[in-house]
Amino acid sequence: MMSQPSLSLGDHIRLHLDSLATGGEAVGRHEGLAVFARGGCPGDDAVVEITEVTVRFARGLVVEVVTPSPDRVEPPCGHFRDCGGCQWQHIAYPAQLRHKTAIVRDAVTRLAGLPEVEVAETWGMENPWHYRNRAEYHAGLDQSGHLVLGFLRHHTHDVIPVDRCQLQPPLSERIRAATVALMSRLAQSPTERALLYKLATFVSFARGQAIATFVCQGRPEFLASLGRALQEEVAEVVGVLAARSRGPLVVHRSPAETVLGKSRLVETLDGYEYHVSADSFFQVNPAQSVRMVSRVQEWAGLRKGESVIDAYCGVGTFLLPLAESGGPALGIEADESALNDARLNAQLWHLRNVHLQRGKVETVLSNLVREGGHCDVLVLDPPRKGCGPIVSVAATRLRPRRILLVSCHPATLARDLKTLAEHGYPPRRLQPIDMFPHTWHVETVAVCEPG
Repeated sequence: MMSQPSLSLGDHIRLHLDSLATGGEAVGRHEGLAVFARGGCPGDDAVVEITEVTVRFARGLVVEVVTPSPDRVEPPCGHFRDCGGCQWQHIAYPAQLRHKTAIVRDAVTRLAGLPEVEVAETWGMENPWHYRNRAEYHAGLDQSGHLVLGFLRHHTHDVIPVDRCQLQPPLSERIRAATVALMSRLAQSPTERALLYKLATFVSFARGQAIATFVCQGRPEFLASLGRALQEEVAEVVGVLAARSRGPLVVHRSPAETVLGKSRLVETLDGYEYHVSADSFFQVNPAQSVRMVSRVQEWAGLRKGESVIDAYCGVGTFLLPLAESGGPALGIEADESALNDARLNAQLWHLRNVHLQRGKVETVLSNLVREGGHCDVLVLDPPRKGCGPIVSVAATRLRPRRILLVSCHPATLARDLKTLAEHGYPPRRLQPIDMFPHTWHVETVAVCEPG
């Protein structure tokens, strides 16, 4: 029987922090109990206020750094300690990369039970700031009833107004600032301003253009005038869209409708042009996406005429460069917006060997297995929840000579790698890529082969 922890809510304890966990918290031990501390850095001796206690672990907040770690730095963002967008600005960037490698290695070794797999050092960025091509600013009202746009406070629904985000490009920030100023003039009352729930920006780094999407309750009367005024204020805004939502904290919303201008942008990755709708998924870090596409191409090792399947193909980020080998290329995608973009991109690339199928990956792959299907190379790039056992097992039954798994979550990466290994496709090499500097998130490309 496990002993009850000696900690209580509100306790202040002295703790040495020695690692970082998935989720971004630093980890130390108190009388053998793991304590996850937000705001900590490995190497810190710190005072931690306990905010959660269970039989197996506790959580807390660093309230005082007694002896700082050599890797601790001053966060450049004044919102860092309140805003929930970043977790690691207080950790030197080279140390962030080391810890991301360690998190991936730990997941593969401890969670997947695959200690012999080669995990390379995480690829970092030369300039790990202002890298995101998308932002989603939450809207709120201040005490005077004026609009504020920002991000949510850690583990709350409180909107933190921002005056400058270090992860967003200047163009996104100009759109945010202009929207705040314009809404004070164009939406006359607090009740009308409260109809705006979110501002989503999408920026093309290659073209220097942007699309702004306003997520609202219904279609407020101010939308058209706001869109025109925004385009006059920020000339790079080539499209203004609107989407409907049932509430400010509801994740799902209606597809975006065009108010003014364009609904797609063009982004370039290593010479490849992709037309991407504002509603379609596309990697948020174009600079690192170039390296990721290159790694997938290299490890896929497609020979002329070989067949490829790209599950979760999105707008064709991996599928289209791989299809240039000339063999049959199948892309599977459930989202209609992304599939339409992939279809357009394939046409513009003059790729006649690409076939696109809309549907859930688990359904399409399972049907292919029943029909005796086969491919030479299979790419899996699932959302954060991972592939799951149905997709992973179906992938192995298509008998590819190589499976490429691209994952943005170490825990689901480990689960899917374990399933693939149990069905004859163990991972050979992993390459972590820092797509999300100053956060705990890490992208990983894994190559699996029969063995």
